[in-house]
Amino acid sequence: MKLFSLLSLILITLCLSACGKKETPPVEIAINPWPGYEFLFLAEQKGFFKEVELNAKLVQLGSLSDAQRSYVNGYTDGMASTVIEAVQAQVLGNKPLEIVMVPDYSNGGDVIIARKEFSNISELKGKNIGCEVSSLGIFLLQRALVKAGLSLNDVNIVNVEQMNGESLMQSKAIDAFVSYPPVSINILKQDKFHKVFSSAEIPKEIIDTISISKQALAQNPGFVPKLHKVWQMALDYHHSNPEDALKIMAQREGISSEDFEGVLSDLKVVNLEGQKEIFQSPEKLQQSVTEVCKTLVNIDAINANCEKLPNFVYKGAL
Repeated sequence: MKLFSLLSLILITLCLSACGKKETPPVEIAINPWPGYEFLFLAEQKGFFKEVELNAKLVQLGSLSDAQRSYVNGYTDGMASTVIEAVQAQVLGNKPLEIVMVPDYSNGGDVIIARKEFSNISELKGKNIGCEVSSLGIFLLQRALVKAGLSLNDVNIVNVEQMNGESLMQSKAIDAFVSYPPVSINILKQDKFHKVFSSAEIPKEIIDTISISKQALAQNPGFVPKLHKVWQMALDYHHSNPEDALKIMAQREGISSEDFEGVLSDLKVVNLEGQKEIFQSPEKLQQSVTEVCKTLVNIDAINANCEKLPNFVYKGAL
């Protein structure tokens, strides 16, 4: 009888272990080097994810294009990107997403760099311009050309990833390059190159976002408020411990703390109060999404009916 009871207890224990609730895997977010995203990296490094039980993991990649491809191909559950990549991923991918955060607006951080013999965008007519054609690069280039009375047909577009831009500028394979920190910082330190256009000339058009698949959000209730909480914790840490915060963020970018601090002046970083303002009126951000979609259609970057694009801006509580 005792043996029977013991065997029963063992069987029950094994069953409970096998049938126990499985842990939900972390939400993997693709992130590339860009100062506006670094506060999320800072939050992870300082243990804020664990502190608020945010079930997330950052996957570090080399460029915006890499992050977008990672999400579209199903390797990650979300991505840090501009609205441009978010729109493209929504149209091209098979995983519907939601924009759940706006880390910053680029206000001069995204640039077009040219050799010194070209003093402005107009002088680049007929020249070779490098950019990430499936990403932010083609959007910024198109906006710059339009403001100069030109179009994409007036230049020779060369598909160039961020890490290859400097070498191609050095060899004169391209005459100009669409870039952003940290790559742009090192290029602009050289006297033979200079900035001929920046996102400061198109304010609030380059919106950085965090987008997560709807499936991952459904599997992780409360994920978005926790994400916003760690974001504000990182901003607060930077305010109270600037030296350590800048060192951590700049190190991942591969630049000095001084350069990183300088780049922050070209961004408008959005705190929790600003996030609430954005997501309490999601129709404004959705309108920006629609306008970006129309631009991408006009330059043949995507094929979509932008007026029928589903709303994919988060509408829950923060």
